[in-house]
Amino acid sequence: MPVITIAGNPGISKEKKEKMIKEVSQIVADAYDLPISTTTVLIQAYPRYPRDDIGVGGEILSNIDE
Repeated sequence: MPVITIAGNPGISKEKKEKMIKEVSQIVADAYDLPISTTTVLIQAYPRYPRDDIGVGGEILSNIDE
């Protein structure tokens, strides 16, 4: 059973989440040649996180913004 985790900013609508879950589930089910009912999608929203805990391009995010 494939499990897909999508992590990002909060704020997308329920309708957009439903669409994203359906489309991602279908893509993964097709790739694994499984029924869509076997896929699980988890959406994790990170509203506020310390900029010292994120790296982009090998640099800590708080240093990039300075």
